[in-house]
Amino acid sequence: MTQSQAQIGNLTYNAADECYQALVTFHTDEGRIRVACTHTAPLDADPDEVERALISDAMTGQDQPNRLRSRLKPRLSDRPRPTPEPKTPLHGAVEWLRRIGGRAA
Repeated sequence: MTQSQAQIGNLTYNAADECYQALVTFHTDEGRIRVACTHTAPLDADPDEVERALISDAMTGQDQPNRLRSRLKPRLSDRPRPTPEPKTPLHGAVEWLRRIGGRAA
């Protein structure tokens, strides 16, 4: 499974627990994987450090069976489309021969 992109959404700061909480989405070939994650840090923490820590926590959480996560199949528009056969000058004749031969194109 290759991960093409990670996206942080619904980022909140929980003042009672002094931690950042977010839903991290990984866009993969098999669809989207969303993982709930946390990072303990003060409210004035460096945003880049918080982002890296949340993504790191989400990456380790993908494989843990007791972590809250969801998997969404890719949409039809996101799936790779098969490449069409190249058109040749005789393409119409070949299609016609396939049809009369009993094989659908």
